[in-house]
Amino acid sequence: MNTINLLWFAWPWIGLGGSIVIFLLLIFSDTFQADKTKSRFYDVCWLSWMIVASYLLHVFEEYGMHVVNGQYLLIASFAEMGVDAMFGGIPLIFFPYVNIMLTWIGLPAAAKLSKKYPVLGLSGIGFVLFNGLTHIAGTLRMNTDLFTTPGNVTGIFLFLPLFIWTVYACRKKSLLPKRSLLIAVASGILAHIGLFGTYILNKFAGHTLTYAYIPILAFMPIIFAWILSKALHVEIKKQNI
Repeated sequence: MNTINLLWFAWPWIGLGGSIVIFLLLIFSDTFQADKTKSRFYDVCWLSWMIVASYLLHVFEEYGMHVVNGQYLLIASFAEMGVDAMFGGIPLIFFPYVNIMLTWIGLPAAAKLSKKYPVLGLSGIGFVLFNGLTHIAGTLRMNTDLFTTPGNVTGIFLFLPLFIWTVYACRKKSLLPKRSLLIAVASGILAHIGLFGTYILNKFAGHTLTYAYIPILAFMPIIFAWILSKALHVEIKKQNI
């Protein structure tokens, strides 16, 4: 196996390693807490990094755990359903490219900003919600197995509880004003819609522009949170920083 083939199958496992490290730090240390005097479960910074760790684990489940005959089952199923042909032949590199940019760069950047800019830090929570709901919708629509479909277990049983807890924690402890929380949720949802937009872009504008669009997509939760906050005159910077 050459280096390219090795990387093709290794990247979800590398993400799994990162996920495990972040989870361990989240659970057994205060590394990712902005306020170390309070419970980590009610800390915006901690919740932001939980989004990162959870999404890395989700991507591993979607890809690393579902390889059949040397092919990622998710990609093969897209081809079987005609999605690939419908959107102009999606390049295989698109799948690791978009996931690596989002989970290794975009979401960690948002989490890094969470201490000073909590709205930006939690901008991935809507992405998590939308992804979980698409897994439920896909399972119902395609009548696929709940526990063996790529990404279902973490998409439904990790993402949705994480979203519910984040909203509960933010409201119970007033971590974010209501409008700020709505902006954080809406930003992630819009970004996920932007993810679906890559297929349309690929069909009508070609591979090159799609490749250029993906790094922008990785930061879309942050971008939308910033734009919505400015448009609605909502303060994004934490006042006591």
